[in-house]
Amino acid sequence: MRQGAVVKGRWARDRGGIAGSVTAVLFVIIITTLLAGVALYYVPVWSKDAESEHMNKVANQFLSIRDGIEDQIARGEAAGSLYSHIAMTSGTTTSFLGIQGEPSKGTLALDTNASLFEVYDSDNVSDIYALGKGELRFQSRNAYYIDQEYSYEGGAVLVRQGSSSSIREGMPPRFHRDERGCLTLSMSFYAIFGETTSITGTGSAGVETRVVHTEETNIPFPAPRNLTLNASTRHGDGWARWMNSSILASAAAENVTYQNYSINWSATGFVFEAYGVSQLTVRFSIIEARVSK
Repeated sequence: MRQGAVVKGRWARDRGGIAGSVTAVLFVIIITTLLAGVALYYVPVWSKDAESEHMNKVANQFLSIRDGIEDQIARGEAAGSLYSHIAMTSGTTTSFLGIQGEPSKGTLALDTNASLFEVYDSDNVSDIYALGKGELRFQSRNAYYIDQEYSYEGGAVLVRQGSSSSIREGMPPRFHRDERGCLTLSMSFYAIFGETTSITGTGSAGVETRVVHTEETNIPFPAPRNLTLNASTRHGDGWARWMNSSILASAAAENVTYQNYSINWSATGFVFEAYGVSQLTVRFSIIEARVSK
């Protein structure tokens, strides 16, 4: 009896130890499953939200650069330089038990030879009245949210997603017909110069701009003339749609119809034709730009 009681006591202690081990294993399984669920499901959601917020921030920063340049142009050559920050990364996302999404990277580039805009006599392509060129560009490298590209060219801020572009803000061509029926076309051209630079990384980068020259010129023609605006740009579709909608918005007030213009675009740019123009008004600005980390 005494020996049986000892065996029974040992079995009770062993059974208690086994139950504790099983509880510990189950606890580890639960924690592992929880962490795996967070990593697989919640981190991508957090990261996608962070990358989406980052895209909105970059959009606003590019719009601020454009507004700053327009303010510099309005103030004249006496205006000082403008320094703007560009967020290169989405930053780290919300942390749960040490688990968080990795920050995305971005590429900020200044290409002073990109995006050529020029207006000339449709019957004489060598008779060029104005030209502009240069592009400031940010390209996202998102892991979860769809990649976007923001550009400043031709005085406009564009966003590109996939193969489609759209303009957020810019200076469209403007028609005006006077009481005599004469048609005036007004256009703005921007020439960006500086060192061609490309920066990829996290954190933030800076864009410094300075308007070194701006002028407005009226070019009257002895007889109505057809003009061509030819642009080499990766955003031809966005430009074409935006220009057409902008002209249509004021067409009734300025007595302008489809007989006065046409717009065609391709993967390499767009062509805007204006017919029967009596005067061309050009606002031309030279902008010095610098990109730095």
